[in-house]
Amino acid sequence: MNWLVEIFKNISPYAVIAGGLWVLYNYWRGRAFEKKLLLDVRTLSKVLAELRILFVEVQLTNAGKGKLEARRVGPNDYVYKDEFEQLKYSCSLQIRRINVTKLVGETYLDWYKCSALESVADIPTEINLLDDYVVPDENNEIVFWMEPGDIVQLSAPLVLQAGHYLLKISFYGTNPNEDFWSRLVYVQLE
Repeated sequence: MNWLVEIFKNISPYAVIAGGLWVLYNYWRGRAFEKKLLLDVRTLSKVLAELRILFVEVQLTNAGKGKLEARRVGPNDYVYKDEFEQLKYSCSLQIRRINVTKLVGETYLDWYKCSALESVADIPTEINLLDDYVVPDENNEIVFWMEPGDIVQLSAPLVLQAGHYLLKISFYGTNPNEDFWSRLVYVQLE
């Protein structure tokens, strides 16, 4: 039994040091390598004859401690693809009209499954918010990155009919399994 006491006496200082180093390593690694993007969306609408003009402004803020880069894809590739959607652009805006005649009572407006959410005629299903970052010398690929603390303003002007809409803004970084952010915004055009 004395041998067990001797082992614990000699090992415990090393275990405390090793445990402390492990905690410091995880703290440093989590802070230094974790990517964090803040998506802020603002809209402004005005009457335009019988239509409405909707100006969508998206602010991206790199709130992490490392560089944040948009995923580059070729012309026939997708930044994200699954059974519900296919996205071609690293930072995109999608818009759907809420067809109130298809609503039967209270419901959850699921972006992927709700039949009351409809595509808007003459508006692309996906709008590239990083159009200004397409580089001809790079095979027309998007070259976009943000250093820590950088703030970027992106925008899209749309002409729509009066009604209720959901906007979806998505951003995909270099690792599509970890670096992706999305936000839904409701807009009513009167």
